[in-house]
Amino acid sequence: MSRIASPSAVATPSGSVREFELYDELMPVRRYKMLLQAFLKRRGSGSRQAIAEALGNTRSFITQITSPAYDLAIPAHHVRTIVKIAGLQPNEERMFLDAYIAAHPERASEILGRGQSGPGSTTMSLTLPQLSNPAAQRRLEALIERFARDVAATMIANEADTGGHDDQRDLP
Repeated sequence: MSRIASPSAVATPSGSVREFELYDELMPVRRYKMLLQAFLKRRGSGSRQAIAEALGNTRSFITQITSPAYDLAIPAHHVRTIVKIAGLQPNEERMFLDAYIAAHPERASEILGRGQSGPGSTTMSLTLPQLSNPAAQRRLEALIERFARDVAATMIANEADTGGHDDQRDLP
């Protein structure tokens, strides 16, 4: 990869020192994190906690995946939940997703929703109460989505372990 500027040493949040260049391979990751960070700051202090709860992670993990100071990329399977919980406006969502896909083009189909339904999957709709607080509504929806994904993953793993012959006696 070509470098645009000569390196200089900078301290990372962990206290280690690394070479920093005006442009390096992590710049695309930093770009989408800078966008997300700006959007989250406008949403208030509870945004990171709400994201942490929806993802089942700690605030420390959320800080690492949302701060440009950290090299850790946002896992693709968390992107849609983060966008939903953060309550991004359509133009903000487009800017963020464009930047994310530019940084991780191999994850585009997962982010854009292709490959999530089709043979071997089913779509289900669910009626939920409309909460008066939009942030609480987004959190509720994200938690239910996460729960459904976790249960499905457990069932798939169980089916693989039992060879597809699951004991149905404990089901309603």
